[in-house]
Amino acid sequence: MDIKINTAFRNIKDWKDSEKRTEHVFDRMKLRGIGLEQIKEAILKGAKQIRDDKSIIVSYRWYKVIYREFRVKNIRKIYPITVMEV
Repeated sequence: MDIKINTAFRNIKDWKDSEKRTEHVFDRMKLRGIGLEQIKEAILKGAKQIRDDKSIIVSYRWYKVIYREFRVKNIRKIYPITVMEV
């Protein structure tokens, strides 16, 4: 199954704060030195927890990624919410 990490929240019309979400994710990624490849690696290899709001927390190495996942056909679409240090 393919994984596609989508950080372009501007294209999602259902979330009214989509521009702020995009800025938040990029700020956190830049501040912590985490790129899209590290997010993908964490999703593939990290320990996962599902929260009540159906978002997923994955812990990997020294950081955590909180994201939402949608499956469309044979693709896992990942929408990161934030990135944190452990």
